[in-house]
Amino acid sequence: MAARLFTLLVRTIIAENAATFLNEFSLLAVELVDTLKYIALAVHEKEVVELSEAFNWERQLPGADRFKYYRNKVVTRALSSSRTFTIAIMVALVEYYPFYYYSILTHSDYKVEKLPVGTPPLKYCFITSNFWAAFIFDWFTCTWLGLLAVVEDALIMAVLINLTAQLEILNYRLERCHLTTYVLHDDKDNYDKSHTFFEHFDGTIENSSDDALVIDPNEELINCIKFHQHIKRMLKLFGTIFDKALLPQLFTSLLLITLLLLQMILGQQGNLLDSIIAMAFLFCVLLQLLAFCFGGNFILVESDRCSLAAGSSQWYNMDITFRKNMKIFLGAVRNPIIVSAGGLVD
Repeated sequence: MAARLFTLLVRTIIAENAATFLNEFSLLAVELVDTLKYIALAVHEKEVVELSEAFNWERQLPGADRFKYYRNKVVTRALSSSRTFTIAIMVALVEYYPFYYYSILTHSDYKVEKLPVGTPPLKYCFITSNFWAAFIFDWFTCTWLGLLAVVEDALIMAVLINLTAQLEILNYRLERCHLTTYVLHDDKDNYDKSHTFFEHFDGTIENSSDDALVIDPNEELINCIKFHQHIKRMLKLFGTIFDKALLPQLFTSLLLITLLLLQMILGQQGNLLDSIIAMAFLFCVLLQLLAFCFGGNFILVESDRCSLAAGSSQWYNMDITFRKNMKIFLGAVRNPIIVSAGGLVD
């Protein structure tokens, strides 16, 4: 990866025209930002493990079995959304490289030294005089590194989507925390009849032999307060891992969007291929930007619903202890949860 970064830097410096310069600079900027995310994951390995384990915390709360049908539905939907985004961003990247390498091929004169793999320092790592062997090797390794990079963006999106799912489960529990009796079949009505990938997690929880369970509303509300604090702690872990890497990515994405739009205009005046390459790369950059912006917006909207869910709990009909606890909870959710990049950009 280090050799590829230096090669991109060299090709950016020696670019023969504006379109080539923008192509190489765009790849260099993206690879540099992705390297920062690699470093963040490596440095905060302990926090990464802790965050991954934290998603099962709610299942250990008393009465968690009452919500297993709804929980499975929400978590399965989150998994499906994460998988869809991962496939979309990987496909977008894979379809970009044929255009990029076709442009390189047209300017290479079938000479190895004009390929990225023939540029220092990569040319010292891969020595061959066969043009097509070098071309295929270069295409394959560059695509592989690109896929590794977008997997990090898919990971960020997956974490934010699953944090949103945790908030959905919290709101569902909160709306029903005033109930003194809970019928398990009522929750099953909210569950898709299709089986999910997450049912095996619930095997560790003992099922009650009674259809209706007697519940202490005050205890359930306290569990909701603890759950909300746990979600905020998970978001803090996410910030600890990615905060310093997300801010450069955000600014880089905005800069690249501007440069790529410029390249599309320049390409229309000259070679149409330049515009196609810029458009393909622009789509990848937009997906990379959406991984943070859309994921953060999902959390903002769902956390804002906590106040509405609390209002649906009929707290005004409950005892004074319940109302005091609800006052504490409303104070905690007064401001919605906001995901920020480096503490500067929300």
